[in-house]
Amino acid sequence: MAQGTRFNREEEFEGLDFHSLRLENRFVMAMETLIRQPDASIWEASGDRVEAKSIYRMPGNESFDQEEIVRAHREAAIGRMAEYGGAILAARDAAGVNYNTRLKMGGGGGIPEAVKAIAACDREGDMAD
Repeated sequence: MAQGTRFNREEEFEGLDFHSLRLENRFVMAMETLIRQPDASIWEASGDRVEAKSIYRMPGNESFDQEEIVRAHREAAIGRMAEYGGAILAARDAAGVNYNTRLKMGGGGGIPEAVKAIAACDREGDMAD
């Protein structure tokens, strides 16, 4: 987000659907916590131990769906692009993180393919191929 831009939960995750309103609200609250200090660890950004544990445990919830987060965020981003005429600058960090060598670290998981892709749309709001 641009400096000075405030995280707007209603816009960014409006379409998020984990089939659990409680989990959806917890996720958005976690994002609000983490966006305040994007360079901090979860532990540092959290207000207390309870909040940090809640954020760490969230991906273990059976209703938590990474692809659903990406879908909701993508829809919000495409909507914002369309508002500005569809012209965007998409910067991509080519650095990668590989947890495959961390054999003793459990639960790191992979990065969904949808997260790796950069989406853009044209001036009419249609997705680019």
